[in-house]
Amino acid sequence: MDDKARPDFSIIIKDNEHAAAQALADGHFVEAYLLVHALIEALLRLFLGIPKEKDVSFDKLIKRYRDYLKEQHYPFPTFIDELTQFNRRRNRIVHRLLWRKGYSFTNRETEPAARGAVMMYGLLIEWLETFDSEITQIGFRYDEGV
Repeated sequence: MDDKARPDFSIIIKDNEHAAAQALADGHFVEAYLLVHALIEALLRLFLGIPKEKDVSFDKLIKRYRDYLKEQHYPFPTFIDELTQFNRRRNRIVHRLLWRKGYSFTNRETEPAARGAVMMYGLLIEWLETFDSEITQIGFRYDEGV
């Protein structure tokens, strides 16, 4: 893609990656998880060429990503299950745990998920870069970000 096809999101991406890393370091695991969720949504939207203005849920982004892999004749649905579970976990955190158990409990319980989300984020960037080398040029970093 040419430079005019994609706006420069690098400052926003870097800011959100820094905020997620800081939240993780400070023990704010719910915040870190939700920031990584937002980063992965942005990553998928940019990779698939879906503008934020278009009403596409995270579930639909996963389906479009699956369709993309099929179009590329890629035989394995790489990251589909992980992204699906990642989104389900986000929904459980927001819709069930926070409102039933409170922030402190939810935050303690979310630590492993937040650390795993950061790892998955880096791996997903590296994986998507095999299809689109501009992913890291846009600003997503798997080696120095979160």
